[in-house]
Amino acid sequence: KRAAFDDMGGEDQAQFNTFWEWEMYGKGKQEANDFYNGEKLISKLTSKLWPRRVKGDSIWLVEFYAPWCSACGNFVSQYKEISKLLENDNIEVAAVNCVKETEICSEWFTIQSYPTLMIVGSAERGTQQTYSQKESKSPHIIVEWARLIAAEWNWLYNQAHTENFGTELAFHQGVLNSEDLWFIVITDGVHCGPCRSTITNSLRLSAGVQGLAKVGVLNCEVPELHDLCFEKMEVPSPPFAPQVRIFKIGPKNESHSPGYIGEPLFNQGEIPNHLALQMAEMIARNALADRIPRSSLSVPRPDGYDGPNGEDDGPPEAPPPRPPPNWNGHDSSSQPKGVAWGGSTPGLNRGTHRIASK
Repeated sequence: KRAAFDDMGGEDQAQFNTFWEWEMYGKGKQEANDFYNGEKLISKLTSKLWPRRVKGDSIWLVEFYAPWCSACGNFVSQYKEISKLLENDNIEVAAVNCVKETEICSEWFTIQSYPTLMIVGSAERGTQQTYSQKESKSPHIIVEWARLIAAEWNWLYNQAHTENFGTELAFHQGVLNSEDLWFIVITDGVHCGPCRSTITNSLRLSAGVQGLAKVGVLNCEVPELHDLCFEKMEVPSPPFAPQVRIFKIGPKNESHSPGYIGEPLFNQGEIPNHLALQMAEMIARNALADRIPRSSLSVPRPDGYDGPNGEDDGPPEAPPPRPPPNWNGHDSSSQPKGVAWGGSTPGLNRGTHRIASK
């Protein structure tokens, strides 16, 4: 039985529901035990290791836990089984100890309860999907979900495109000087849970409106975008919830539409952004269906259709079919319910949920 307790991270730690209880017992003041020491299939991610490991198009299943959390302790053996089931998949498995890594848990991802399971991508991709604790804790069910999300992301990484504007000039040239319909996602950086959820959904939107509209991202943490974000678009001071603006079809430059800066697609307090983006895709596809160019139905071949001897060897291959979109939100209904960490509305006050100091 001692081995069973060790498997959960320690007999004493499996008995607590709050950080205060664990700390008062004495262990919390002396140590913050890692559940997965020595586990070859589960990487321990820290704020220093994260940018070196989670990069490019890599996809990670990450458990965010606290050593004092009994639910986390009970989940250890299941998470080890999950890592074994995913050993031969193109999905990395990792864990973050939120008592030690408060920056990751409270600022980067706004973790609200323990344990939280997420599929996450690199900062370059900005993708994130949360596993709802309403769902089964069966390792096989979780693995099936992880594979489903990873398959969709791999497709989106290759078939969808969002334009990242790094300067106000690039935004003016790309959006205001064009006659395309644009959806612009405005974020408070890339280390922001609600922002990552919205960026992930913007890839889904981009895939759905391909040939009809374009999708871009403005990261308001970038100094070159401060004037555009906070003065011209009147984005609230950080931290702020992500916003989405729609920019009309047709001319919208200064000479044609003086002072035009688009319109908010939705009110954050009235509708979750993932539902708004999902409706935006549906409306755009139905309202502009007659504008879908034939070229958007296939992916051009790099050789220009020519065979090895210069002859035309037929049309390009059609792209693989799009997996069903898994629209996800960063709101109370999509957050796992367990041991509460903070008390404010998810996504509205990033960086305010912090572990009590040791």
